[in-house]
Amino acid sequence: SDDKDTRPAWDNKLQYLMAALGFAVGLGNIWRFPYLCKKNGGGAFLIPYVIMLFVEGYPLYYLELAVGQKIRKGTIGVWTHIHPMLGGVGIASNVISLLIGLYYNMILGWALFYFFNSFQANLPWATCPRINATHAIPECELSSPTNYFWYRDTLDISHTIEDGGEQNWRMVVVLFVAWVIVFLGMNKGIKSSGKVMYFATLFPYIVLIAFFIRGMTLDGAIDGVKYMFSPDVSVSRLKDADVWREAATQIFFSLGLGYGSIIAYSSYNQPKNNCRKDAIFVASANCLTSIFACVTVFSILGFKAKTRAMDCFERYKNVEGPGLAFIAFTEAIIKFPAAPFWSILFFFMLLNIGMSSEFGILQTVVTSVLDSGVKISKTLLTAIMCSGMFVVGLLFSQRSGSYFLDIFDSYSATLALVTIALFEVLAVSYIYKISRFEKDLKEMVGVTPGSHVRWLSSLFWEPAWLVCSANPSRILVGTRPQPPRTNYFSPPWGVVLIIFLVLASVACIPVYAIL
Repeated sequence: SDDKDTRPAWDNKLQYLMAALGFAVGLGNIWRFPYLCKKNGGGAFLIPYVIMLFVEGYPLYYLELAVGQKIRKGTIGVWTHIHPMLGGVGIASNVISLLIGLYYNMILGWALFYFFNSFQANLPWATCPRINATHAIPECELSSPTNYFWYRDTLDISHTIEDGGEQNWRMVVVLFVAWVIVFLGMNKGIKSSGKVMYFATLFPYIVLIAFFIRGMTLDGAIDGVKYMFSPDVSVSRLKDADVWREAATQIFFSLGLGYGSIIAYSSYNQPKNNCRKDAIFVASANCLTSIFACVTVFSILGFKAKTRAMDCFERYKNVEGPGLAFIAFTEAIIKFPAAPFWSILFFFMLLNIGMSSEFGILQTVVTSVLDSGVKISKTLLTAIMCSGMFVVGLLFSQRSGSYFLDIFDSYSATLALVTIALFEVLAVSYIYKISRFEKDLKEMVGVTPGSHVRWLSSLFWEPAWLVCSANPSRILVGTRPQPPRTNYFSPPWGVVLIIFLVLASVACIPVYAIL
């Protein structure tokens, strides 16, 4: 069709792979995977993690790449093409992308704040602020300089979610800057954002390697790595359903399955692109990045344990999310020689990783709107979206903003993403039909149909997608809603907000089908 002929395309294969890898490798690789390894038996966690990569990660990632490349539309257009009643699946992906994009950029704002504050000879979180020449602020002395800087100087956190309605102007400024960066990175289209991705994707690896080399030369680093990968491979642990659920969920979120971003990116590929190799490369690179980042994190925490003569691992065993970057990591970095240099590198790396993921998340929405036929320029659409999300995102720059961010992080995506994945697998398997999809794959990948291909298909694809269609439902059944990390009393309207976040995207699927 004319739409397919005039559709923008990546300049080259490398540009596309950098964008796809940049989206997949996000902040969760740096701060959630190490936490899950420690929590679930160290190196033993890799067993269910790798198994779920093969059972769930590769097939679903391949599926989303293939449908996007074949149909060459955004997530709404793809599922409407397969069946008109499935448009709600694409809309649900867009709603999730908007919800996650809202709070994700506040985290990037926090990273910006730390990045700007790193350009000082003495890092501001290295020592407690002083009342006078002899006395430090008591609250800081009772906790630690890194805790004080995080909770007071950065968040200026309120005691409860209800009494912190005033804005934290410093967070407003960094949130605005973060949205300006997102706009500048996206407004020229996929070719422009693809070029940005070369740097945004490769630079974090350079920094990770630098941190790895520096970390492994520190006293206590080997102890940290040994502690991380001392496998607790007890039968009872591997029989624990929660361990497998968390491995499956980590694969799910890490690869970005269900967001619609994979479909959006692959829709700009050439029709004959070998998406099978792409799926294997990106999913494998993402997995290896998580493991490499994990080794780097624990070499640094091992150094921290040695310098403090304490069991640092026990202290940080329940630290995940922003706490690992903004408390545990900063506390370790201040002990490095030339600490400001390493702090600048670390937070610039976080910004690059986060921005490349944010580009991918929001590309879902932009592609869907432009594919719908709305007469609007890419620049104007991006400006409207970024401006609107900045205004709504002021919810997170309040003194109580971190409470709201925890709620959004805990409830806005888990149920919805696995529901979307379930509908994707069912749609391709039983509406589009596996046999038809196999022909599309052979046409795109260039594999000549033959008995060996049919044998591999029956051996792998149909069972894998059948397992995938059952696996999200197992995740749903086995998932107990995880409370937000911050322990606070949630008012009645907080329950309403949680219900809204859980249903806002999922409800789009039946509502669209009915209407």
